[in-house]
Amino acid sequence: MRLASGVVWADRIGMAALAIVTGFSILLLVAPSLIVLAVSIEPRGYISFPPSGFSLRWYEAVFANRQLTDSVLVSLRVAFSVMLVCLALGVPAAFASVRGAFAGKGALNAFLLSPQMMPGMVIGIASLFFGAYFAFRASDAMLILSLSVFCLPFVIRIAMARLAGLDPRLDEASANLGAGKLETFARVTVPQLAPALLAAGAFTFIEAFDNVTVALFTSDVRARPLPVELYYLVQFDSSPVIAAISSLEIGLSFLAMLLIARTVGLDRLGR
Repeated sequence: MRLASGVVWADRIGMAALAIVTGFSILLLVAPSLIVLAVSIEPRGYISFPPSGFSLRWYEAVFANRQLTDSVLVSLRVAFSVMLVCLALGVPAAFASVRGAFAGKGALNAFLLSPQMMPGMVIGIASLFFGAYFAFRASDAMLILSLSVFCLPFVIRIAMARLAGLDPRLDEASANLGAGKLETFARVTVPQLAPALLAAGAFTFIEAFDNVTVALFTSDVRARPLPVELYYLVQFDSSPVIAAISSLEIGLSFLAMLLIARTVGLDRLGR
């Protein structure tokens, strides 16, 4: 009886400790975003917390700044291109990794997922040296290429997790009914992958849009994406306009997650 009572108390202490750590972690993640949102509505011309009032002047300043709006368009164009490239390459790679049977499969998986183990700065510098060696200057094409390398493992991992949970007998049934491999993949496999593809596309888009460590080394100085523009802006500007831009990026990420939650369900990601 004493042993059972001790186990119960140990479980309670463990659950309480887990709840405290989880709550503290959520606070550390959420509190900075709330502070940024609060600073963005500060009516005065300098960063202050708590705000002295409410004003949307800094959001208006963001949309009135041609350089910032141009950088947003660059980031949107690059992020959309990276998303398409990663989906086009990641889904077949995941399919080969899960359904394929060939020598060196483990080595291939390690190679495809290795960029996720590397800091973005390392990939950015490596891409810069690669471009310099082949006289491939920093440009949108270089940025899309380097960000695709960095983001590709996200698509592969999500697609692999979903493929591992699919019943291969559905593909066999499709083949028995006379469908070829491509038709089976397009009409049977892809529809089942749709939730994972939507989630992978959203995560890839957000990562490519917000990434600064890779973009800092590979973007064109005449058409800088938003994260790089913010990096330079924060060095010379102390107005809440930076908080306003950051708030808009937070809102974009929130909308993407809301879209996934409403269309797919966060509990179904990777399943």
